[in-house]
Amino acid sequence: MKIRLRENSKAILELLKTRSIKRKLKILEKLDGVNERESIKILLKILEDTSWTLREKAATRLVHYGNRVVPRLEKLLTRGFWYTRASACLALGEIGNLKALEPIIRLYISDENPTVVKEASSALVKLAKRDPLQFAERLEGMELDDFQEERVLQIIADFDPDTHATIMEELAHE
Repeated sequence: MKIRLRENSKAILELLKTRSIKRKLKILEKLDGVNERESIKILLKILEDTSWTLREKAATRLVHYGNRVVPRLEKLLTRGFWYTRASACLALGEIGNLKALEPIIRLYISDENPTVVKEASSALVKLAKRDPLQFAERLEGMELDDFQEERVLQIIADFDPDTHATIMEELAHE
């Protein structure tokens, strides 16, 4: 039985329940024919898959939808398995919308899974590098205690000392 992917998103979601990663990758490759709304829905569902390869490919494709998917990705930061939260961080870091800063920081501070913390820290560095001044402004507006703020700033310092210096300079002026 051959299903036309562009016409049947419910069938695609059903096919994604298979254990075969090869089959899931083929489905992912054929999503171009599906309308945007349905593609986003399917890609978000793939972020819940156990295969890191699939999740990474889905996160990369979600980046192309930009700010339209940020609210949905933010929701994934607070629920689901660790690998779903990590994949959402991956996509949010690449999209670079600073509206996601606070949920990513909350996840970075509170999540116990090392992979989630790693992806959250990577997303924080990407957000900081994209716009250090806005990053500093938003960070200053958050209700973080000194220890939490220092943890966030230390991640930036460890990965990008120049961006850290810019942020620190901006924070000193505020």
